[in-house]
Amino acid sequence: MNKPNQSTKISITIPTLWTKPLLIEQCLQSLEKLIVPHNVRIQIVIVSNTSQKDMSENLAKIHVPESLPLMWIAQGRNTGFAAATNAGFKAISADFYLCLNDDTQVDPNWLIELLAAQKKSGADMVASRIFLADGKSLDSEGFTFAWRGKAEALRNRKSSLNDFEDHWLKNQDLLPLSRADYWQEPFGPDAAACLYTHKLIDTVGMFDESFFAYLEDVDLALRARLTGMKCVLAEKAVVYHHKHATSSTMSSFKAKQDFKNWWRIMVKYPEKVWEVWWWQILVERARNLSGYCKQLVGR
Repeated sequence: MNKPNQSTKISITIPTLWTKPLLIEQCLQSLEKLIVPHNVRIQIVIVSNTSQKDMSENLAKIHVPESLPLMWIAQGRNTGFAAATNAGFKAISADFYLCLNDDTQVDPNWLIELLAAQKKSGADMVASRIFLADGKSLDSEGFTFAWRGKAEALRNRKSSLNDFEDHWLKNQDLLPLSRADYWQEPFGPDAAACLYTHKLIDTVGMFDESFFAYLEDVDLALRARLTGMKCVLAEKAVVYHHKHATSSTMSSFKAKQDFKNWWRIMVKYPEKVWEVWWWQILVERARNLSGYCKQLVGR
């Protein structure tokens, strides 16, 4: 806990491959308008999954607001989302670690609302309300989870997973729960725009870098849930997300990562989960493998 009159330290990490430099510029412009409480100090860490040369060349293409407290890190190569975000977390010791995609724009009240939701709830994970770039289509309010190995974005707090027998909220004996109104919560936050506490990072660690990309936020949320930590939605912490068009090659890459990374998550399951849901888990993994094979054939 912070002592009276001591500043709260906020780290905002933005990993990037510089796919669309203009979107990074727009992201930084939105952060320039961010309302920061007087007792809060922020540091924005942009982690480039490129060489120093490539990062410098791309920086020359955009306007960087001089008023922002920025730190730039070049990874030297594409280390993936998980490792790049971890590099940002390690660069600054903070009370709260915020994740933000490079193709997002934040509402000026985004930070205030995340902090307010965390303070009110005591949660160690806080999800943003993420819209697509049109400003109308709701993309996610965090995600929900089923033990067969499926996660799905919540929209208006609803998901097709809610009817599954192995939905996490229907099996409260499989996780430590600390309050009754869990239907109002996401299982975890979408790492495109969210908050984690220092306590969470210190207790369960950062993203698992073996994931490279995809599902690392599900894995981190599960590890946190297994220690009794919870997630809440900050309804007024609004972010707009420009999702990149996905090529067929990237589609097959995502399908491959989904198959591999779900197994990485499930080896961390409690033994009693396997005892109850082993058949559903194997069927779901077969579906993952089938989807990957179809993507390969379609290339």
